[in-house]
Amino acid sequence: MDWPTAVSDSVAALDYLRSREQGVGIVGFCFGGGLAFNVAAVSSPDVLVSYYGSALPNLLELAPDVDAVSLHHFGDADDYLKSDDVDKIIEAVDGPGNEIYRYPGAGHAFDNPMPAFHHAEASALAWSRTEAFLARHLPIS
Repeated sequence: MDWPTAVSDSVAALDYLRSREQGVGIVGFCFGGGLAFNVAAVSSPDVLVSYYGSALPNLLELAPDVDAVSLHHFGDADDYLKSDDVDKIIEAVDGPGNEIYRYPGAGHAFDNPMPAFHHAEASALAWSRTEAFLARHLPIS
């Protein structure tokens, strides 16, 4: 997949949704978590939710351009995103109104329902936090 095309296509979708005069948010998991972050840096969603964004370590220079309030979820037992990388991500994205959570014992893709990845407790807690975050920052009119 071509990253610039994915970003521009996602921005076009976001622009279309914004034309409907509703608040818009972007949620991404793994690869999509990084893509969502990149889209938020070049566009203006109202909210960003990123689950274990695998591309984030390579996108941290975009952090100052992300003005959407954001929520980030990371598993502490992630074999793909090392703890040092997560620390760097947290330092880059921490800001007013942003929420960042780490889940002990949860690996990469902990929300994936496949048994090889799923961490039921982290998945349920992250999802409830996501729902509450979206309810606070992206109310449905």
